[in-house]
Amino acid sequence: MIHGIGTDVVQVERIARIFERHGERFVEHLLMPQEEAAFRDHKRPVRFLAMRFAAKEAVVKAMGTGFAHGMWLRDCGVAANDFGKPEIIWSDRGRERCGQLGIGEGHVTLTDEAGLVVAVAVLMKDVNGRQAADSAK
Repeated sequence: MIHGIGTDVVQVERIARIFERHGERFVEHLLMPQEEAAFRDHKRPVRFLAMRFAAKEAVVKAMGTGFAHGMWLRDCGVAANDFGKPEIIWSDRGRERCGQLGIGEGHVTLTDEAGLVVAVAVLMKDVNGRQAADSAK
């Protein structure tokens, strides 16, 4: 059963301007440690940041909290699995919030075209006592 669906659209140019203005401060504010490690090796850093920003927005919209009500930018994120599939990762605080809201597993998809990034997240209800998947912090 679905808990919530969230979507977000981000202009890559907007993220480029923020990154130019704030540099490392923006990176440290936005990315979880696991995401930051992937960012350092990425060939298209602005695209990477735009995708992560959109994904985080989509996830918290699916949660129904937005970036308020117990969620911060670094409480959720996205990491690619061994096949390159984007998977939601959580901080300890984010996983705790999922438990409070009755959220189980989650799914996210990302795409970009013509200077836009689109993210869609689907979060499932925790019907079997399985909380959000454990992940690296």
